[in-house]
Amino acid sequence: MKRHLIAGLFACGLSAAATAETEVKTVQGDLPGEAEFEALQGLEDLQDGDVALLDLNMLPLAWPSVMDAEGKITTPQTCEFGMMEGVEQVSVPTGSNHLLMSVWLGDRENHAANGLSCEYSPVTGGDAQQDWARIRLTGCYLVRGVSIPTARKLVLNPLPASACGLHD
Repeated sequence: MKRHLIAGLFACGLSAAATAETEVKTVQGDLPGEAEFEALQGLEDLQDGDVALLDLNMLPLAWPSVMDAEGKITTPQTCEFGMMEGVEQVSVPTGSNHLLMSVWLGDRENHAANGLSCEYSPVTGGDAQQDWARIRLTGCYLVRGVSIPTARKLVLNPLPASACGLHD
């Protein structure tokens, strides 16, 4: 709880500065993308210090790993339609082995635009329920870029909706 409070206060301070100085980069698309072993161009373009508004749809082949408040990491094999509760962090499969991405959702009170949901997706189709689903990641985030051997990692930290020009 203390970590969320500190992160929320930090993010509130950053949001005013970020909107005054930085443009919001909107990243929308489906994962996996059209090009095999390549990340969406919008993800590739994100740099350290950017403010990003995400709307990513992860189809069953690219469902993320999620971590809950206790640190338990799972990859959903199926999902119930609606918002996913209790998710702290999402490891997003970008489609590239050279671009890794972790997203911290933040709490609902301070980061109302951020969320992970399971949604109906008639595009995929199939026999099982998960074949008709997609996992959708949305929200407003501050991008931190980290260099690691042979790759780049993006760590996205939650910002209030107002930092992306949305209403809280």
